[in-house]
Amino acid sequence: MRFFVLILLFSFSFLKSQKCYDLKTVLKVEASPLYKPHLLASQSFGIAILENGRSMDKYLASGQLQRIKKKSRGYRLQILEHSRPYLVKKAKTLLEAMGSRFATRTKSFFVVSSVTRTLEDQCRLRKVNRNASLGISSHNYGAAFDISYVRFDNNLKINTGLEKELEKVLEHYKNLGRIFYIKEKHQSCYHITVRNY
Repeated sequence: MRFFVLILLFSFSFLKSQKCYDLKTVLKVEASPLYKPHLLASQSFGIAILENGRSMDKYLASGQLQRIKKKSRGYRLQILEHSRPYLVKKAKTLLEAMGSRFATRTKSFFVVSSVTRTLEDQCRLRKVNRNASLGISSHNYGAAFDISYVRFDNNLKINTGLEKELEKVLEHYKNLGRIFYIKEKHQSCYHITVRNY
């Protein structure tokens, strides 16, 4: 019986140590024409694809990735289950500017629902969200974040007035050449990728 338990524990630890993705397969997935500019923009910050927490450590140590605040003027960070609260400096600065602009226009705040994801994080997310990308995401480079368009001031409900104001803020920064964004229907969020302007 003891031998059987040891075999079971060994098998479990071996399986747990295995990657849940194959990097070669991930890299082969072709991005859609709509999404390609997001990937090119995110890759321009000099950060290699973030595979796991260890690969993030060197960028955190060098300051290339910076922690974002849980609460700032115009935005709140929801509890993150499949991403991490870090962004490249320009993305962090732009998120703060967007929040401030939104608060000035509305006296409200929006909710950031996802930030930087490693490939391991994305693999875990795919287990609970079939819409999560099998390929590379701009989240994998620390240059993207998602903003909910159904959660303002921590209320989960549709508010078309605040959603329109948020879109005006996004359009402002898009027109300045600072971001790309996509309105994601299934996740009720705007996916924002910061450009290396």
